[in-house]
Amino acid sequence: MGIFDRDYMQEPGSTGNMIRQMSAVKMIIILNLSVFVAWAVLPQELMRSQFMVNWSALTSGKIWTLLTAAFSHNELFHFFINMLVFLSFAPVLEARWGKRRFLYFYLGSAVFSSFLMSTMTLWGLRDLPGLGASGAVCAITTAYAIYYPRNVILIWGILPAPAWLIVAAFAFFDLKGLLTQINGGNTGIGHAAHLGGILFGLFVLMIIPRALKFSNFDSATNRSGSSVRGQGRRDPADYYPTASPGDRDHREEERLDHLLTKVSREGIDALSDEERDDLHRISRKRRDSS
Repeated sequence: MGIFDRDYMQEPGSTGNMIRQMSAVKMIIILNLSVFVAWAVLPQELMRSQFMVNWSALTSGKIWTLLTAAFSHNELFHFFINMLVFLSFAPVLEARWGKRRFLYFYLGSAVFSSFLMSTMTLWGLRDLPGLGASGAVCAITTAYAIYYPRNVILIWGILPAPAWLIVAAFAFFDLKGLLTQINGGNTGIGHAAHLGGILFGLFVLMIIPRALKFSNFDSATNRSGSSVRGQGRRDPADYYPTASPGDRDHREEERLDHLLTKVSREGIDALSDEERDDLHRISRKRRDSS
């Protein structure tokens, strides 16, 4: 029996119950914030040894730094930008996939991007320790662009651009920066980690599904744990369609995305009667056609 399965951890208001009901997006932001605070209050040598990653750390056995470094920021601007971008795109994906699969994707991309960055020393780069959620955040933005390529994003709240173009532009920028570093330049940015996140998103959502001949990341979602114990709620991903993209009505798609985002942020009880009817109607229609 796990600690969160014990009776005293399931009571209303208990820590275990609150953690279980907390969205993955909120959990990730809290973890990042906690490590950011830890940089200010704990010994710097401890933080550098446990929350930064490079090839030397990995070869010395500190495998866990592949993950801990991805939750680590020691500069306010770095932390703020990563969390702002993450919060802008992640709730929609969690609503689409469900909490568990979203966490699998995020943690997998964090580890992969950290590892790819660390291996750059084998290509002649200096073995400098790195940190930050940028790689995982790039995976999130890539996933969003794959699902919603034409959605217009306002860069800095001013310049409009479709999601696919923003990801493509950043991929080009990071590839150019990585080549500069390989040739001896110093940009001060973990371009390899960024590219690792982009590659992870492309492989998981496009290349691997096609190679293994299953439809998409959505259809592989495990919905067995979709209800919140004692609450009777369903995971927003349970309502998501499984029909092929060509069969979907774009207006219904946008309506469903809006409703799923609201459910992810506020819970299904926040839906009005009309919104709840729309959610059930679209869900029923997609299931009947699948």
